[in-house]
Amino acid sequence: MGTGANTGVRLPAVTPDWDGFMRTVRREGTPDRVHYFEHGIADHVMAEIAGRLGLWEGGSPDDPDQDLERRLAVHRHLGHELFRVFPENARMTAPKLEGEWSQEGKGAITTWEEFESFPWPDPGDADYAVLEKLDGIRPDDMRAFHVLDLWEVVRDLFGFESLCFALYENPELVGAVFEKVGSFVVSVASCLCDFDSFGALYIADDMGYKSGLMIDPGSLRRYLLPWHRRLAALAHEKGKLFFLHACGDMYELMDDYIDDVGIDAKHSFEDNIVPVEQVKARYGDRLTLLGGIDVDLLARGSEEAIRARTRTVLDACHPGGGYFLGAGNWVTAYIPPDSYFVMLDEARRYDIAKAETRSRS
Repeated sequence: MGTGANTGVRLPAVTPDWDGFMRTVRREGTPDRVHYFEHGIADHVMAEIAGRLGLWEGGSPDDPDQDLERRLAVHRHLGHELFRVFPENARMTAPKLEGEWSQEGKGAITTWEEFESFPWPDPGDADYAVLEKLDGIRPDDMRAFHVLDLWEVVRDLFGFESLCFALYENPELVGAVFEKVGSFVVSVASCLCDFDSFGALYIADDMGYKSGLMIDPGSLRRYLLPWHRRLAALAHEKGKLFFLHACGDMYELMDDYIDDVGIDAKHSFEDNIVPVEQVKARYGDRLTLLGGIDVDLLARGSEEAIRARTRTVLDACHPGGGYFLGAGNWVTAYIPPDSYFVMLDEARRYDIAKAETRSRS
């Protein structure tokens, strides 16, 4: 499978079901079928899916005006009630080193002078045309989300090494940068939540290594969690969900995120940190989980291994609701499309087997 050999999987369509999606998020009993979620799908993988399934026939793949319709067609076939869109200028990013590497030493802001002279983006420049268009299409069974980040922007603006020093030597500057970035994110988030077709605020802040948090939990509780709490409250006040994507071992803060911040679901799982079924066993009565099929397995595993792991995860996580099948992170460019198809096909087989069991009972 790691070589991308064609498995011949046909992958029938799954009809999106927003009401079923919401019941699954709320853990209101075992769903009638597996529900799905992806943080993102690499463009070439999406194009491969569309090509095999004949989803983009008759259009121009290079026409940006057709981008939403193309994405919508793929996500609809895959059964994604919630899918990612990309409004322009609606996400703050830190300057990158050549080759798109994040700043690890000294970033753009390490002094007050650099803070004052930095060209902070204006949230008013965000372009929500993609959501305006989606509101016009208004698929009742699907909604959109947009990825926003806060901690990762602050970390890269300082450079991680400089941030670690600043937490102790210049905490006022750290707070000021969090205020700038957080205010931008809140402003954009408020606009996003005004669209009927927008379903969930989705914050992507990778806080952990494989062995623990990147910085001490006290600093994260002081600088970051209040912003996440504010964003969750904003989402809920406007009738939207609040999802957290956080890579690494950040479980020291999980109770904070469930009980204090009020997240509705958590994404990003890696088998060599904490496998998703263990997270389900520990937090599944209080938290919905998104994804969990390890990216390394999808990238290099055999068809048999992917099928077995998918079935194991579904057996552990599907009962009772509160679980959406998907990749442990995102469907990366190095995941063979066949491997991704195998995971989805196994979920469809799982649904068929469960339906046959119900019909006999």
